[in-house]
Amino acid sequence: MKDNFSFKHRLDAFFFVAGASILLVRTIIMLSQNSMISMVGWVAALLFMEFLFDLGWLFSSILWWISNKRKWLKITLRLAATAIILHAIRVLIFILGRVGPWIDFDYRPEYRPLQYSDRTWIYFAAIMSILGVIGVIVVWIARRHLKTRKGSQ
Repeated sequence: MKDNFSFKHRLDAFFFVAGASILLVRTIIMLSQNSMISMVGWVAALLFMEFLFDLGWLFSSILWWISNKRKWLKITLRLAATAIILHAIRVLIFILGRVGPWIDFDYRPEYRPLQYSDRTWIYFAAIMSILGVIGVIVVWIARRHLKTRKGSQ
């Protein structure tokens, strides 16, 4: 990739910034609703780790948008994949905590009655997380395929 400014580069960087912003806003909302206090320690740590990866993803996306350097693209892709996978794991924990034999295992006992929500949002979060992980896998396969094609020429 050349270090030039193209419309495609700007559009890709914009989508990375938008994706990071969406996850970051959702994570900040959870943090502002005292989730760190109401969640069990390891789930709260997972939420905070996701917050840090979302923040790193956003900043690296902005730096890639500004500079169009391959280094920032690689960092952005790695941080985005990590943040998306962490988010999917956290959503899976949330879903398991609302259904099945593990109801409310992710919240401290004194906060458990407050965590019941409409099932629509649970399904929406699950579908979006699955789509995000599928997107990570597709990009990973496409980049590997591109590397092997370049290596064979």
